[in-house]
Amino acid sequence: MNARENFESLLSGLSNAETVAPSSIGGQFYCEKKVDLEREHGEVETLEKQRGTETHEKAAEDAVEVEMDEVWDAIERGERQILLETMFVGEAADFTIVGKPDSIVFDDGEPQLIFDRKTTSIPGNLFKNQRIQVWLYGYMLDSLEFDTDNLQIAILSHEQSLDPEVGKQLQDVIIQSYSGYSTGKTELSKEPEAYIYLFDYDPTDHLEDLDWALEYWRGDREAVPTKKAAKCRSCPLSTKCPDSLA
Repeated sequence: MNARENFESLLSGLSNAETVAPSSIGGQFYCEKKVDLEREHGEVETLEKQRGTETHEKAAEDAVEVEMDEVWDAIERGERQILLETMFVGEAADFTIVGKPDSIVFDDGEPQLIFDRKTTSIPGNLFKNQRIQVWLYGYMLDSLEFDTDNLQIAILSHEQSLDPEVGKQLQDVIIQSYSGYSTGKTELSKEPEAYIYLFDYDPTDHLEDLDWALEYWRGDREAVPTKKAAKCRSCPLSTKCPDSLA
């Protein structure tokens, strides 16, 4: 089967599948116990989450909604497609991964760029949980049997105080001209801080991490809490956590 057929097959079986989101797997590398508590109690709305939602809504305000069949037709014709907040599915062992990358750029029938945006208090550092989440978007496309040999990943990381309109402009520039940036970390703004992290997608980068993460979803082990008290102090679920270091 080709990528479209694989996608449609997974989508049709979604109601009976064991599903997991890239954001949840990424979250396991921040604090797996927090992911576990969110499954039990639900996510808590925080100022940081609210700010992130606002920036994503601003970035997508000019997007035109189209049917997925139209998207696939355009991809198969080799047309350049810039998709925003579009749901994709993929396979990881006995699980179906379901996620919405901030943006994917397709050209010549193949994915060329996965773009993700992080609103954070420490944009000068790219943390493992952030990188794994975005890598999983590439892994999803790989599992659909897209050619990912030329696929790159770009992460725009900035402070919460960055004006949403400025953030939208930076996002548009990166998506349109990412090939003009060097791989690695590039500073885009000193105040508020903003950086782009650009790297090549490698399907083998986090396979061991993925195997470890899926052990939890299979029920093979209990959730592992963070060992960093600072994370516990900022966690909105710390009062419900028996392992809290706060």
